[in-house]
Amino acid sequence: MRITKGKELLKLKNNEFIGEVPKLTNSQININGKNNTLVCEENVTLWNSRIDFNGDNSILYLSSNTFDYAVNISFNGNNICFIGKDNFFNGISTIVLSESKNVMIGANCLFSYGIGFRVSDVHLIYHTKTKERMNYSKSIYIGDHVWLGQNAMILKGTQIGSGSIIGANSVLSNKIVPSNTTFAGSPARLTKEDTFWVGYSVHPWTEETTEEYSKYDSENFVYTPDDNSLDFEKIEFDLNNMKNHEDVIFYIASNFLETNKNRFSFK
Repeated sequence: MRITKGKELLKLKNNEFIGEVPKLTNSQININGKNNTLVCEENVTLWNSRIDFNGDNSILYLSSNTFDYAVNISFNGNNICFIGKDNFFNGISTIVLSESKNVMIGANCLFSYGIGFRVSDVHLIYHTKTKERMNYSKSIYIGDHVWLGQNAMILKGTQIGSGSIIGANSVLSNKIVPSNTTFAGSPARLTKEDTFWVGYSVHPWTEETTEEYSKYDSENFVYTPDDNSLDFEKIEFDLNNMKNHEDVIFYIASNFLETNKNRFSFK
């Protein structure tokens, strides 16, 4: 089933739509399976986007967004993709979900051009002597207020804490990125600690503006783990043990929609 108008989601068969009808601008949703669920909060606009449900039993949760979603998302069966509120896509971000793994993204992130997320290598790699597989797929977790530079590739098993910065053309695989750190390179490595970023664009700035913002005296984007911080490994365990979509959606609503600043913070 190919959907190009939001209201067509109200006529789904063998799949489910929950929430407010999204606006589709030069976008399409293709459903080639059953028991898939799409959840949209209010103020969801898909711009130049494509969402493919290529298998069964997947969930996509799109939170309310001040900005347009610019995403290509491919589900291949038994996947969960959650995208939090008010993320800015400065180009098309591609998310490929495979082998029953998930991509969970927090709120208020900045994604530059050409960002890619892949939970698997797709093809299999084995050890020559033991003949055992070496490249199992793993879920990806992104915290709040994370900045991904142009053409960054976020690969299987990567976890990025809130407030962090990933440099342009970086490649991260099985990488743990603590909150308020900067990683860059291919493969990415830690380049700076104790960093935070603010979303102003310096393109039109004069020398006077540059001087004005030479210091930003605020704790708004400094994240410190506390008793309310969530553990990505526990989230993964919980999601893997849920039996139906209703439980998953309730779990997301209970844990991912809260406003606790340090929810995705870790050191």
